Amino acid sequence: MEIVQLGLEDIDRVFELSNQLENDCLSFDQFKPCYYEIVSLNNHIIYGVKLDEIVGYIHLRLERQLHHASLVVEVLELIIDDKHRSKHFGKRLLDFAVNYSKSIGASHIELTTNVIRERAHHFYLREGFNQTSLKFVRNIRS
Repeated sequence: MEIVQLGLEDIDRVFELSNQLENDCLSFDQFKPCYYEIVSLNNHIIYGVKLDEIVGYIHLRLERQLHHASLVVEVLELIIDDKHRSKHFGKRLLDFAVNYSKSIGASHIELTTNVIRERAHHFYLREGFNQTSLKFVRNIRS
């Protein structure tokens, strides 16, 4: 098992895993330009757990936040393939993200998770995260 930075060549596998995260069928035509843009940005990094294939990934955004007056890393997505859950790959990715965040001088690592993902809530609490906020979302698509 190794943790590797993902790139353009990993788009198909990241697309498959993203569909698992959302329990949905995302449009590849919409996903592709979004993925290409994210991979090209300096403040977004996607790391994957690689066995024979990528079995999960974590997407991080690095940004300075005024209310912290410092660099903050946000976990935008963390997904492990259904077939590989409960094997500690999520913990390894999250530990990697925390250590990476410390190494670049971030003051906090934050994440948001859907209210229906109760197993994820327990996982993040167990891994030392505290619930400090509520997230409000408004769909503005027509």
